Amino acid sequence: MKTVFTKFSKAVPDSFGLSFSESAGSACDHCRVLKSCYAAKMETRYKSLGAKLKEHEAIGPEAVLEKAGRQMPDLGRLRWARLAVDGSLPRRKDLGPAWAGFAARLRKLVAQATKLGAAWHIPVESMSKARLYRQALKGLGVVVRRTSQAESLAQVIKESDPRAWVVSTVELNGQPITKPKLKENIKAAQSAADEIRQAGQTAVVCPAVAGDSKCGKCTACSSAAVDVILYPLHS
Repeated sequence: MKTVFTKFSKAVPDSFGLSFSESAGSACDHCRVLKSCYAAKMETRYKSLGAKLKEHEAIGPEAVLEKAGRQMPDLGRLRWARLAVDGSLPRRKDLGPAWAGFAARLRKLVAQATKLGAAWHIPVESMSKARLYRQALKGLGVVVRRTSQAESLAQVIKESDPRAWVVSTVELNGQPITKPKLKENIKAAQSAADEIRQAGQTAVVCPAVAGDSKCGKCTACSSAAVDVILYPLHS
């Protein structure tokens, strides 16, 4: 049986990703990095990934979850799980009457993977989705982390929920990020983290982007104790 899960090279081996749609598509709410979307570039580069995501869109989110629930026991012990590695989680209005069934299946899947040992990274790109999924997954001990669409660090610091922010020293217009530019973005992210800490909040620069760590070795994204995750823009 073809797996519904995806593996991503930056992740620890005992992990999985589960995505419902293509990146930079209709499922995504407003995103300030849309033109520079790293995931969309990967889907274009790796044709099999793009084809899998098209198939997921075709069968719909609830069917994706149903398949994932059946295939989960085959994964064995887990360390890390991530929703929407590509694309985004669906909006309630997109599912209509099917939302209740989708939310129930999602709760079951999250609990199932947690029981197998997984910590969860659950990213969303808007406050409306953050509220929706925080309510849907309430009581399961997971963090729904919102990607802040703030245009400045000062705005990020004023916010108060668990969030992430993409840091870039160049305009977000889709231009390739060279190694020198990546180094600048990492330095800017580290500086931003210092400012956030000085403001009395906690911050982590993603070590899978800024260093040679694997996603899931650091589990900061899943921790309610971390206020802000900073992602240096990368290609």
